[in-house]
Amino acid sequence: MLASLTLAGCGDADGPADASGADASGESASREPAEIYAQYCVNCHGTGMAGAPMVGPEHRLIWSEEIEEEGFPTLVKIAIEGQNGMPPRGTCFDCSDEEIEATVLYMLKESGAK
Repeated sequence: MLASLTLAGCGDADGPADASGADASGESASREPAEIYAQYCVNCHGTGMAGAPMVGPEHRLIWSEEIEEEGFPTLVKIAIEGQNGMPPRGTCFDCSDEEIEATVLYMLKESGAK
C-alpha cells in the first residue's frame, strides 16, 4: 500500500522558487494546508495519477489503512523526503516541514481517515 504513495513530478512546477520558506520581506510565510494541497498535491492526489491515493471521503479506507500500517510520522517523512516516484515535498520546495505536516493532516481529514 505504501507504494501507492509514490508518484513522479505531480507538483506545481511554477511554484515560488525561494527554498527558504520566507516571503519577500524575509519573514516566514505560512500557507494554509488547503492552499498547498490545491497548488501542489491535487494534481496527483485528486486524480489518482501514477497510483497516488486519492483524497476524499470515498477513499477513507485507503488512508485509514496507510495510517494503521505506516503511522502518521512515516507518512509525513515520505511527504518531506519523497520515496520511489513521490518527489520530495511534492515539489513544494519552499514549504516548511510544518506546512508539509499540516498538509498531510489536511489530506487525511478530508478523507475521513481514522
